Amino acid sequence: MLVVHFSNSFLRIPLVILAGVMLRFLLDLGFALIYRFYSIVRPVQEYLGAVLLVVLVFELVLLTKRWLNKRIPWEKGPTRRLVVEIFINTGLMSSVIIAISVLSHIYISKVEFIRFSDEAITAIFYLIWLVLIPAFGEFALFLLNRYRFGLAEIEKFKKENAEFQFETLRTQVNPHFLFNSLNTLSGLVYHDRDKAATFIRHMSDVYRYVLENRNHETISLRQEIEFIRAFVYLYELRFDKKLSVEINIQPSALKKLVAPMTLQLLIENAVKHNVVSARNPLKIRLYDQDESRLIVSNNLQPKPDRNHSTAVGLKNIVSRYAFLSKQPVVINKTETDFMVSLPLI
Repeated sequence: MLVVHFSNSFLRIPLVILAGVMLRFLLDLGFALIYRFYSIVRPVQEYLGAVLLVVLVFELVLLTKRWLNKRIPWEKGPTRRLVVEIFINTGLMSSVIIAISVLSHIYISKVEFIRFSDEAITAIFYLIWLVLIPAFGEFALFLLNRYRFGLAEIEKFKKENAEFQFETLRTQVNPHFLFNSLNTLSGLVYHDRDKAATFIRHMSDVYRYVLENRNHETISLRQEIEFIRAFVYLYELRFDKKLSVEINIQPSALKKLVAPMTLQLLIENAVKHNVVSARNPLKIRLYDQDESRLIVSNNLQPKPDRNHSTAVGLKNIVSRYAFLSKQPVVINKTETDFMVSLPLI
């Protein structure tokens, strides 16, 4: 970060020279407080030596930062990066500062007596301003940016979560689904009243589940499967023997949690995008994998669809589970099958 801000040498050098003058003045002010007869007004040569020292040390600090950015970037471990940077720069720059300071006293300021305790104070002073403060400043800025990024991600997930809920609700109670269900029911009323009564009961269960659980983040897989059985009954009756849904889930997996109405959306997508006919029946399977993942698969027989799929439903499912679980949603498509693997929470 510091390397990026000071990449322009035409801007960097004048700023560093100005910083060198200011740091030398602060150092002299400190010495004036320590030594009673120390004069704050120093010869120009001492300021030239201080500017030279600050420019050289700052350039070396930038070089080590560039080297560390390639090997230990802040993103991979900010605390480790901070410790390594301070350790390397403190050890390296303390020797450089003392050497340059002594040489500038001898060859620039022409000082006859050098007090090494003063040189130690000078080294510590410049280390604080040129090594420690930039390192801790970058560390704090990185954490602040990560915090802001985290807040932005949370807001993004909240937005996508709301979009998912809207999408599932819209899909569930869309006019086409209701129209097709009522059309199927009207045919049953005259031919099989018992089936018509069962159909009405399942349809009522479907809409009750939607109204009660559309705002829940998670629900037990057992409840979701009960809802899916009612939902699938409506579809199987509508398509007769052209559609079959096989559910094979271990009892222990039913205790796990899933996002509500996810399975319904996947079944809707399978029916929407595949041919469902007596000649080419659609087969959908729901099963668990080691009680850790839920698999929804169907044989692939795509419709010659005029409308290109936007895959909004699948994108919303992926985003929803990214908010709920560290395990990703896995989508796998082959020439014959389409499979979605959901993590059980």
